[in-house]
Amino acid sequence: MLALFCNKKLPKQPKYPILAKMDSFSLSFWIFASLISLIFHSLYVHSGIGVQDIPNERSLHTEKTKKSGGMVFLPLFLCFLLWVTYSGQTKGSPFESIHFQLLSILPFLLSGVVFFGLLGFVDDLISLSPNIRLSLELLFAGIWFYHLNITPTILSYVIENRIVSLSVFIFLLVFIVNLVNFMDGLDLYVIASFFFSSLSFGFIFSELFFPNSVFFVIMVCLFLALFGFIFYNSPKAKLFMGDSGSLGIGFIILSLPLLSAKTDQVGFDITLLFYLFPVFWVDGIFTILLRSWQKKHIFQAHREHLYQNLTDTSLGKKGTCLLLSLLNLPAGGIYVYSQFLNPYMKVSHTILLLGTLACYLFVYLLIRLSLKTGRKNLA
Repeated sequence: MLALFCNKKLPKQPKYPILAKMDSFSLSFWIFASLISLIFHSLYVHSGIGVQDIPNERSLHTEKTKKSGGMVFLPLFLCFLLWVTYSGQTKGSPFESIHFQLLSILPFLLSGVVFFGLLGFVDDLISLSPNIRLSLELLFAGIWFYHLNITPTILSYVIENRIVSLSVFIFLLVFIVNLVNFMDGLDLYVIASFFFSSLSFGFIFSELFFPNSVFFVIMVCLFLALFGFIFYNSPKAKLFMGDSGSLGIGFIILSLPLLSAKTDQVGFDITLLFYLFPVFWVDGIFTILLRSWQKKHIFQAHREHLYQNLTDTSLGKKGTCLLLSLLNLPAGGIYVYSQFLNPYMKVSHTILLLGTLACYLFVYLLIRLSLKTGRKNLA
């Protein structure tokens, strides 16, 4: 069995040993970048300027708290990324091997992060009408995907019609960006979920997410920029990312796998996204459908998500964040095992997806039912 396991074909290792070429200057940059992030977030938190989040009966916090943290970490992310990109021009730089890949990716990342960051910031300031915000998102998504020009697949079915493929991608981007926005209501929840799910990016999407590769470097730049935010967003949070941060992070979550498919010159299987954030998908979509069935406005603030209900239990905010973030990992593990580590049986992607979805939905409904029963008993 050990021999079968060892002979199983795993993703290839990247060609360029970036980490091996890193010198003390490069490592110093990572330390410097994290300190810069902490300093800028500290200045924003302790300054007299900024946008305040006023708690209401639906909030998980009880005091005024600064938001729009995305307007700090998103510009920092782009600055770090620009530095890495253009330092790659220098001969002997540890980023020399990925310089041209970064140059081709940068316009897509830059445009999306700037657009969604600014749109979210304006929404934080003046509370845009959902119709206006949705219209702007649809317009940008259409332009962005028109220039990206990749082919979507659904369970290996290739969507070749250009208009249909554009429509599918536009809907996907707008939906995921707003789904992340809906789920951003618990300290560190979005960031922790993103971090744990990113561990399986290399297996699920592309080997370009493995260490030493271009998208690994992009992810490092992002988490360095988030260092200060993570410090101040830890319970009890002194800073929220706001719409500027959640819309920007939502865009990054989807755009990185899409851009890796473009770099690899392959189609993009939309269904693979489920394995990254199964809890997000199940909780977000179930709550949206439930509120729609109850004829409630889906964009109106509420406390009906599972994570909001769990914080009222003995788990509290920290326990809920840790539990739900870690619950995203089994889906990625199941996918990796079935596709790379199972020497005896090859499960079709359709069966694997439906089986994994059924398991998560069962556990989700079981938890919701137990919480509802517990409230009735207390009453």
